[in-house]
Amino acid sequence: MFTFLLRKKEDFSVQFQDPEKTNILLKKAGILDRSDEFTKDEIAKILGVDAVLGGRFETEQTKSEAGAIASAVMFGGFGGKTGTGTIFLTLNEGKSGELIWRLFKNMDANITSSTDDLIERMMRKVARNFPYAK
Repeated sequence: MFTFLLRKKEDFSVQFQDPEKTNILLKKAGILDRSDEFTKDEIAKILGVDAVLGGRFETEQTKSEAGAIASAVMFGGFGGKTGTGTIFLTLNEGKSGELIWRLFKNMDANITSSTDDLIERMMRKVARNFPYAK
């Protein structure tokens, strides 16, 4: 996600901290593997940032492309979905830890789109809905 946001950085009024720097600071503080035990405002203080963006991204392949093509031939249509992707993001204010923004989105992939296409569509969705757009 950082790579996508960095490519679009001119569209945002904020800067994004490099995940490598984030991981180093969390490791130095001894919380890299236990960050879920700390509040967002505590993490923001450790990282020296104004807000904390967190969440998770998952993809799952539910049917092979060959299976989707076979379904399309047997049942007509496009063969249905070949996979799914889920993204859940939260943005918390650094001083108070208060939730500023969240995004939850499920998207499907089909035989006309790859996993990379699915990820790209999800990242565009994040960029369109991110609260710090110029």
